[in-house]
Amino acid sequence: MSERRIRVGEIELNYRLTGPEGAPVVSLNHCFSGDHRYWDHHLAAFEGFRILRHDARGHGKSDKPAGPYTLAMMADDLRGLLDQLAIERVHLCGVSMGGMISQTLAIAAPERVASLALVNTTCQYDAEQIKGWRDRAALVQREGVAPLHELLMTRWFTGDAATQRTPGYRYMEDCLHRFEPEAFAAVSAAISDLNTTTGLAALDMPRMVIATKDDPGVPTAMSELMARQLNVAPQWIGPAQHLASLEYPEIFNGLMRDFLSQFA
Repeated sequence: MSERRIRVGEIELNYRLTGPEGAPVVSLNHCFSGDHRYWDHHLAAFEGFRILRHDARGHGKSDKPAGPYTLAMMADDLRGLLDQLAIERVHLCGVSMGGMISQTLAIAAPERVASLALVNTTCQYDAEQIKGWRDRAALVQREGVAPLHELLMTRWFTGDAATQRTPGYRYMEDCLHRFEPEAFAAVSAAISDLNTTTGLAALDMPRMVIATKDDPGVPTAMSELMARQLNVAPQWIGPAQHLASLEYPEIFNGLMRDFLSQFA
């Protein structure tokens, strides 16, 4: 099915729903500045499932209302999308920001979540990281996204990926160029308030953490904390930077296939 737009609350979301009707639904949630196309390289991991992808508010072809946003607001967008599509439960998979949204929804409405896969994401930020988000947002509002291009791309990808200009690298570069300064600031505000650490311990659906030991955005200790809260062992990909699944799509796809095989 091609992309469609649907009203959810006060905004319209751009989404795509593909795969066999009647199959279990997996909801894939993209990273900061990306859109639903993030998962194009990973669709093979979800073969046999009904696949729901959407552009989060402020991203892609979804509406970009004035901010600031909150993670609860963005999780409510996803829950509203599920309601509009008459989807009761989903297997949630989210990368980075998408993982934050997925955590928020799983904690708020665990009955809607059949399983939870968290990829290169975190459950809280320290004061220095929050200041970094706020400083970057202020710079973008003054000067646009261009001054942050090198900083963000080197946080997201290794030098090898940059030199080779891999498909994932080119995709994120294009998304970053298109990211509107107002949306950058609005979403940065949502991310800065992240703290799901305590809530994760109460989750009992099947769950998985995929992380990278060299991730500049999520220190190894934080990945390990999140895994402990969820009572799982982290699955490591690397060497990579923050968007490891785009550098190692085959490894990521294999991990996801293994995880989801219990639901086949």
